[in-house]
Amino acid sequence: MKRNTPLITLLTGAALGVVLLVASMLQTPTKTPAGYSSTVTPSSASPATSAPAAPASSPAPASVSASPTATPYAAAPAKATYAGKSNNGGATIAIVVYNGQVIAYVCNGSTIDAWFSGPASSDGKVTLTGKNNATLTAAYGVGQMTGDVTAHGTDFNFGLDTVSKSSGAGLYRTTAKVGGETVKAGWIVLDDGTQIGSIEPDSTSATPSAVSAPRLDLATRTATYKGTVLHAVRVSSVTGSGF
Repeated sequence: MKRNTPLITLLTGAALGVVLLVASMLQTPTKTPAGYSSTVTPSSASPATSAPAAPASSPAPASVSASPTATPYAAAPAKATYAGKSNNGGATIAIVVYNGQVIAYVCNGSTIDAWFSGPASSDGKVTLTGKNNATLTAAYGVGQMTGDVTAHGTDFNFGLDTVSKSSGAGLYRTTAKVGGETVKAGWIVLDDGTQIGSIEPDSTSATPSAVSAPRLDLATRTATYKGTVLHAVRVSSVTGSGF
């Protein structure tokens, strides 16, 4: 028995040491390795995580004044003569342009007629007024004018082509004294030779009336009205006569 006493003592001490070690481990929290944190904190070098950014709004469109609005019309020609019937055939219209000025005439060969004159304008359109509340609005095109005219309370739409320069087509006018009154006559001649004209027997009135004009002799450019010979002048887009 005495021989086993040291061995027992040694084993008992070893067992006690194990118990103390286990107790120490349970009481002391495990140390966190250096540089480790249970809470993830983004470093200043890493981009911060955030909610998705709203899509960038499209840049505001440039204001209308930033660039001029393109005109849908052609520029007014320096020289041109347009003539033709209205769309419903109820009247004939002639428009002559010469160096920035316009003279226009509408008639039906009897009781409807109106004269207009004014600037050709620079925006591709022309708006003119005449006696008896007559109005004319037209737009220039390539070799054509389209628009609307009102005379003696009647409205006419039209689309006019340029006349042939080699023909006598175009607009003719005259003013003369007949029986003590100042009369004003106008004739429109088309490319096919058709001729339509009216006379204002009281042309100086604010509301002149209209009657049928006698036929114009294109060779002499004369017509006879109530025994008086009228001498007409061609309203020319080539020479400017009649303006």
